[in-house]
Amino acid sequence: MGMEKKTYTLNDGREVNIRPVTSEDREQLIKLYESMSPSALRWSQGPPSHKEIDELFRYPEYHINLVTEHDGRVIGYGEIKKDPEKRDGELQIHLHQDYHGVGLGTSMMIILLKDGTEQKLRRINLQVAADNLPAVRLFMKFGFQQERTTQEVYMEGKLHDTLHMARVLNG
Repeated sequence: MGMEKKTYTLNDGREVNIRPVTSEDREQLIKLYESMSPSALRWSQGPPSHKEIDELFRYPEYHINLVTEHDGRVIGYGEIKKDPEKRDGELQIHLHQDYHGVGLGTSMMIILLKDGTEQKLRRINLQVAADNLPAVRLFMKFGFQQERTTQEVYMEGKLHDTLHMARVLNG
């Protein structure tokens, strides 16, 4: 059980490694978020703080997480953060802007959902800006269904519709 390092060829021919997060990734994760463009972070509440990144390593039993590397640097992060009972999880995927639209999000989703299923999580929840059409399409392709819509403020400070989506893994 659990993920091992895997190499994937992206739609544009670049090879990336997807592997579990280790404590050595802390600085690389900070660099990833510092290097992301405003457009890459547009549909988030902003990059995680150093404290939030430290939480990944402090409570590993509550995270299914992975990093994606290309040419020795971390270019993507994905996680399912488990609830306190470890029954449900909240999904997030962040990719550096140079790796959007080449199949990397799909590869990361496959691995995260497989690990969530193996760890007997009941359902996976996520929030996504309704205007983030590539992400909405990706989640729908993987069977996520919209449950409700709320208004959230994103990076540029304006209210946007946010879709709350979920997928049952182990009903």
